[in-house]
Amino acid sequence: MADSVEPYEYQTLFECESSYWWYQGLHAVLLDVLKQEGVTSTSRVLDAGCGTGQNLLNISKCISEHTFGVDLSSHVTPYWRRRGLKRVSLASVNHLPWPDCIFDVVVSTDVLECDEVKEKAAYGELWRVARHDGVIVVVVPAYDWLLSKEHHQAVHASRRYTKNSLLALLQSRPIHLSRISYLFTLLFPAIASYRLSLRLLVDGKSEQPRSELRPLPGFLNHTLYRIMLLERLLLRAMNLPFGSSLLAVVRKNIVPQSRFGQV
Repeated sequence: MADSVEPYEYQTLFECESSYWWYQGLHAVLLDVLKQEGVTSTSRVLDAGCGTGQNLLNISKCISEHTFGVDLSSHVTPYWRRRGLKRVSLASVNHLPWPDCIFDVVVSTDVLECDEVKEKAAYGELWRVARHDGVIVVVVPAYDWLLSKEHHQAVHASRRYTKNSLLALLQSRPIHLSRISYLFTLLFPAIASYRLSLRLLVDGKSEQPRSELRPLPGFLNHTLYRIMLLERLLLRAMNLPFGSSLLAVVRKNIVPQSRFGQV
């Protein structure tokens, strides 16, 4: 079975996912979003492309124990066991192994951009397994010009999105848009500067490409996480107009208009 990232990256992901500021911030935002959408302790939640499983574990602990995960790579199964995850399966998001309309919530973070993923087929599968009026939450990287060759070789991802391109994909199926927002807005100048400097100075092909995920000094990591907590507060009340990632929340078929509307 193919891998969604280079196999040696999974250990780094497992070690960093629970404490690295980027993941901590994203996972905190996702928990807020699920609560705002009325997800409860009885909701059946699928994390499609769950990786080593930290987000799935967070949802299980904080919102609903009725969680299910799926990922493409057999390299993640040892990490599932170490996290104590039970209802997890090896399969492609291009062909999910569940019947129609079975989940109340489907979450997919940093999956649709992956080279092994057929984005239209995969999104169609997310939509298919969600129940009528079910919640679908998608997070993808933003802006092609932020592409970093070595990082994206390591994680096997060559697509990035704008609000319009993501909307076009989401609206290829009958949905109601609850909200769409950019993420990592407050840190966007620093992120963009870093990525552009990589492209100018060191970016290129590597025989063993490495992602940008590295442990940071504790003070720096904590400071970046605190900034993300501030952004989390902003996201509770509004959508953000730019950032390095995009968050979209849709409902399968038509539901009443969200108080957030669109950006």
